[in-house]
Amino acid sequence: MRPNFHDVAGLWDCDGSLRDIYVQNTEAVHWDRFDRLLSQYEFTYTFDGMPLPFPGSRGALANREGSHLLSIPLDGTVINCHFFIAQQLELDISAKDVAGPLEHERILAFVENLAEALELPADITPENWEESPFLTYSPATKSWLMHEDPP
Repeated sequence: MRPNFHDVAGLWDCDGSLRDIYVQNTEAVHWDRFDRLLSQYEFTYTFDGMPLPFPGSRGALANREGSHLLSIPLDGTVINCHFFIAQQLELDISAKDVAGPLEHERILAFVENLAEALELPADITPENWEESPFLTYSPATKSWLMHEDPP
């Protein structure tokens, strides 16, 4: 059962920071699964601010000569991926875009789809606080864990 919009203190507080989604210990197979998952969503891709065809996750990770931005719009919110490192899939969301339960549900559904596609747990954390998640979704048990003490 998904936590509801009001269950997790601070999760979507508009404090000027982003919320991150982390999937740890990713390998080539997980990035290939991420690419397949993307076929279920509309998205845009830019390289150094220029719209381009998406080269695939492995192509983006292999090119360190500029900045990547893959944006997945979810009816009012946008989930972004910057392809920082191959061992970790990191996405970000602006908390100010999460106005209520509808956006919250869409994001949690996306995180469930992501974790199940990659067959790895996914955390939602404060920006750059990967060790202090608000929530973790486990695809093995198809369940959410609410953590007690995020910052």
